[in-house]
Amino acid sequence: MPDFSLLEQVKRCADKIGYNDVISVIMAKVWLEFEQSIAPFSSHPLQLQDLDVALLAGFVEMRSKRCVDVELLLLEITCIRMVLLESGFLHNQLSGLSVRIKRERLANDENGKYRFAKRLCI
Repeated sequence: MPDFSLLEQVKRCADKIGYNDVISVIMAKVWLEFEQSIAPFSSHPLQLQDLDVALLAGFVEMRSKRCVDVELLLLEITCIRMVLLESGFLHNQLSGLSVRIKRERLANDENGKYRFAKRLCI
């Protein structure tokens, strides 16, 4: 895939996976932000299969520190992991692409159903 930008390579993987429109938008946004974050440090076109997972882990950590929506962050991490798996990475290589969350019990809703909120453990 040497003729394609990183985002184009990611979109090809996403097409193979079969993401729906909502997830495709989230996936494109997070990968574009990753590509832009490393652009000043990269002198040659990046290949998806050659990415350093530690670099992505640092990107995930940075995103988690400024996270305002835990559910969206979890979807973004899932998108990153699925694309990497599709491009040939192994599950054990991706263990650093995660965040710790804690479920907090909220008051029951008006119908008496249990409610929970997710919070990052930083």
